[in-house]
Amino acid sequence: MEEIIRVTDRRRADIRFQDGALPHLCGVKSFQIMRANRKMPEDAEGFGWTYNHAAMLCHAFGRFYCQFLSNPVSEHETPGHTLLCDSEDGAHWSRPRVLFPEIEIDTAPYLGPRTPQLLPRMLTVPHQRMGFYMGRNGVLLTLSFYGLVHDRHQSAPCDGWGVGRAARRIFPDGSLGDIYFLLYNEPAGFTEKNVDAFPPYEKSPDGAFVDACRELLSNGAAMRQMYEEQRFDKKLFPRPGAQAFCFYTVEGQHMVGVYKRSLASLSHDGGKTWTDPAPQPSIHTMTGKVWGQRTSDGRFTLMYNPTTDGQHRWPIAAVTGEDGHTFSHLSAVTGDMSPQRYGGIDKNLGPQYMRGIAECNPQTPDGDVWLAYSNNKEDIWVSRIPVPLSAEGSREGSLDLSSGSFPAALGVYSPAWAPVTMENGAVTLRDRDPYDRAAVEVGVGQAESGSVHAALSVDAVAECGSVTLEMQDDAGRTPIQLIFRPDGKVYLRNDGRIDPWLPWRSGEVIHLDIAFDAAACRTVLTLNGAEKKQAFNASVNEIARLRLLTKQHIPCLSTLDSCGKYGQKDQVLPGCEEKTEETRVRLLALSWKG
Repeated sequence: MEEIIRVTDRRRADIRFQDGALPHLCGVKSFQIMRANRKMPEDAEGFGWTYNHAAMLCHAFGRFYCQFLSNPVSEHETPGHTLLCDSEDGAHWSRPRVLFPEIEIDTAPYLGPRTPQLLPRMLTVPHQRMGFYMGRNGVLLTLSFYGLVHDRHQSAPCDGWGVGRAARRIFPDGSLGDIYFLLYNEPAGFTEKNVDAFPPYEKSPDGAFVDACRELLSNGAAMRQMYEEQRFDKKLFPRPGAQAFCFYTVEGQHMVGVYKRSLASLSHDGGKTWTDPAPQPSIHTMTGKVWGQRTSDGRFTLMYNPTTDGQHRWPIAAVTGEDGHTFSHLSAVTGDMSPQRYGGIDKNLGPQYMRGIAECNPQTPDGDVWLAYSNNKEDIWVSRIPVPLSAEGSREGSLDLSSGSFPAALGVYSPAWAPVTMENGAVTLRDRDPYDRAAVEVGVGQAESGSVHAALSVDAVAECGSVTLEMQDDAGRTPIQLIFRPDGKVYLRNDGRIDPWLPWRSGEVIHLDIAFDAAACRTVLTLNGAEKKQAFNASVNEIARLRLLTKQHIPCLSTLDSCGKYGQKDQVLPGCEEKTEETRVRLLALSWKG
């Protein structure tokens, strides 16, 4: 067995915790693109569909574009379509619009395995592992595959028996061109003669679009992403592939391909030909996707769910390396994520199916890694990950809140109903989500001892809220925790209890100083001049991060006993479709020294 990729880190994710009890990458900023809502579709994607998955990302013409699959309740059901969102900054996203609508086709030409469920005419189900391609002529293509599902147990839109792959152009102003078939799936029986939904791309009057399509068809690495849905086309794929291929160039013509289920392959001719996918046992993952890329500092990263429990896909974690073959420093990209709100079939839990910006497409000018993914196969997210990727943090620093932009060192978790924003020189956390929370964090360099100064204003705390400031080690143990409750009192976790300490008043600037000593297991807290000495609430060797949260806990957080894969279709978390009263806290200043 050829070892193409080796992860040397002996650390393992503990998925009893949603961040795997791993060190957190510093400065990750995560934004919810779309929050599913069946009751109020106008606040979601316009249809009230609650299966949303397989996000794809690109950056072109000064904007981000994210496409994803959408179905009413469950995976691989009809009707289904592909949606598109766009954003200037990656934080604020447009409402989704239909990119590739569902179509109905005549199944008479179908050559696949027939069952009684194969009807004379059927709606298609979308499925694609590739969403975007930018031609050398500056034409941006977006793509979707039209699959068929006639029996959930015997067919899938990616089983090789679908109709074909469609493409359309995204113009620089964001408008969309007409839809054409890039490829008909001829081994499955479908051709231009018997599929009349869209014409072939060669018939487009847009010559630049046609040229970009031809270029894509000649790009071996990009085309290998299409293997799964058109696996029986031996002209396209003379050698076997595998699921969810992505690729990165190591040096010159040498490329690495990565797939689901810890598989990898090599190309030594720039992607024209590939070795057969081979197991890479040191990548501990299961049926979630793996994303690999070369980062702007010349290093490499792999991102995946580091667990062999494919039902509970958390966290998204990253490893890094120098040569594209050897990786280490397993760290969490994502932490706690909201619970699954809607039941459905094959809705695996957690943040998953991540995809960044492929190297054949334009990269972002900031040089950071951008990653799109779904949570619980119902909400769509994007994360901006600073380069170089690091979980170390700085032993000494302060946040510059004067520029109006998020400081680089600040980690941000910003759900649609619990947004984190920069307003008037402050980091503002709002929360009206019954099952999620806003959060920010800063890595403080794994210091054994040190001090922190924070200035903040707790403006409102809803009955379901509890503004929490805490300090943790890199495994999530929490020796220091303060909680601002709606009764107007600040509580401290102390000696296994949560006891009231001091009052707080809405809108009042609170100055908080924390001195800590991990060797002595002691801390001294000073809040507006009032001092409190106490022992740590957990035994730790160092402090790794400080976090500010709008809830102490996320309600109904998914655990290893939760099951989304075979959930009831009519299951809805009570109250998840309506906003709560607002919790609001502003971080006015933060500095630390270790």
